[in-house]
Amino acid sequence: MKKLKTLFIWPISALKRVWKLVRKYPKSSIVLAVALIGIYALVAYIVKPEKTEYITEIAVRGDLQQTVEAIGEVISERDLKLQFPITGIVEKVLVGEGDRVTVGQELARLRSGGLYSDIQSAAAQVAAAKADLQEMEEGARPEEIEIKRATVENKRSSLEAAENALESAERNLKESEEKMELLIEEGGVEAEGYVLISRSNVSQYLSTALTAAEVMDDVFNNKDLLDVFIKHEPGKYDLIRSQHYDIQMLIRNDITSVLTLNSYQAAISALEIARQHVADLADILNQTYAMISSMPETPYFSATDKESSKSDVATERTNVQSALSSLDTAIKNFRDAVAGTNTTLAAEEATVVANIGKRDAALADIQTYTTALRMAEAELNLQLAGSRQTDIDAARARLNQYYAQLQRAKDKFEDTFIRAPLDGTITKVDLKEGELLSTSFATDAAITMLGDSPYRVEMFISEIDIPKVMLSQTGSIELDAFKGEPFILKVTELDPVSTDVDGVSKYRSKLDFVEQSENQRIGMTGDAEIYTDFVADVIIIPGRAVYRGEDGKSMVKILTEKGEIEEREVLIGMEGEGGDVEVIVGVDEGENVIVLIKD
Repeated sequence: MKKLKTLFIWPISALKRVWKLVRKYPKSSIVLAVALIGIYALVAYIVKPEKTEYITEIAVRGDLQQTVEAIGEVISERDLKLQFPITGIVEKVLVGEGDRVTVGQELARLRSGGLYSDIQSAAAQVAAAKADLQEMEEGARPEEIEIKRATVENKRSSLEAAENALESAERNLKESEEKMELLIEEGGVEAEGYVLISRSNVSQYLSTALTAAEVMDDVFNNKDLLDVFIKHEPGKYDLIRSQHYDIQMLIRNDITSVLTLNSYQAAISALEIARQHVADLADILNQTYAMISSMPETPYFSATDKESSKSDVATERTNVQSALSSLDTAIKNFRDAVAGTNTTLAAEEATVVANIGKRDAALADIQTYTTALRMAEAELNLQLAGSRQTDIDAARARLNQYYAQLQRAKDKFEDTFIRAPLDGTITKVDLKEGELLSTSFATDAAITMLGDSPYRVEMFISEIDIPKVMLSQTGSIELDAFKGEPFILKVTELDPVSTDVDGVSKYRSKLDFVEQSENQRIGMTGDAEIYTDFVADVIIIPGRAVYRGEDGKSMVKILTEKGEIEEREVLIGMEGEGGDVEVIVGVDEGENVIVLIKD
């Protein structure tokens, strides 16, 4: 209780002492209070966290111009040194010292070899691609559509004729089959006796063939012979063995079916089938004999083994041939026994077979003409539909590709010429026809001329920018002496080797004035630029907004409408003047791209 009382009394006592000091020193107290408040405000400001500030630029859609900039100087260059950009054999020198030449005049040329043929080939590809594109864009001609319609009608008529032929063939076949059944019934009684005799004999011959087939099983199961077959003719062995097994099963079935036959026609059909099976067995034996004969001898399959196997096969082949001959004789005797009925029946069978052939031919024609009709209708519909836009775009892309190939071929061909860059007089020709130019011409002039136009602009371009610069590109220079008055230029020379400028390797470029002016003076300098590339209607953002991610990919940060930061991967295209870059993928028009973040 005493401690609690002390706790309340001490603050009250302190406040009383402070109040006495304020009353005693009022001015000093006010100054002290103001100082304390200022210190508190300063400390609060220092420790207060700063708000992050974002500097952004809006992605816009527009045209982007790429330029290479450098300081240009007006020079007097009447002494022009001309050379080939490539090496080769000099084919023709068309000027001599003292000759007057005009701008564009051919002065010398190298052997072009197949370069001109490349131009012709590329031009032919352009012409063909242009014709294909034109054909696609124009679509099918009315005459072509009418031809397709006529083709459709022709195929439809052919299909109807085949259907009528099928109907007639089926009707005739039915009549022939009914007539043949009547003949069989009438001759059945007469043939019944011969059937009983024949089926017994034929069963015997089939048994002989079956025995031969079973003996062949032993031959095929010979391990030494099987090893030779598998090593040298595995595919052929498997085929013959499979066929042998199938024929063996069929002959077994033939023996069973022959013993149960009791009609002439059924017996004839069964015997013919059995005879074919025995003939097939004989053919398999011939193939087996030939295959054994072609097998090489091995340590496990000697010449004696080979001859023994051939002998076994030959024996069974003789037995089968004998059975086949006997089977033919039995069938002949069977037919001769009922000659009258057989002849009539055979004639009717021929009629049935012919009608079956007509029916099958009609069915095949129907299938053929149905397919042909569908194809003709599809071709007609394709003509009526015209070319798809994707096909037209692909054809146009091929045409552009061939145009580019043609231009490359022309550029390569043009490298074999030296032409006068301007009017003037030839002062030196360091070329001979038939001479092989070496790499020394990279520094030594082939032809020297004194130009009539003395004023040009010389620029020294950095290693980074020189790959963008090519001959015939245009540019401009704004001389310091004539601000606001640009002079149009054209790139006419590019040094193939670098020049040391203040310790930095740069490449000298020379540009000609498109139009001469009285204001141009030797030694004048100014800001020059060469227009190296141009893209239209693209998304443009500041280049400083692009940075490299951890994986090396190009990234930007987008400030969304909600005030959130969104990192995106972008595909950057051309870099333009002023540090702007083209965005191919990743940023849409109107989005806020963060250029700088201030904390």
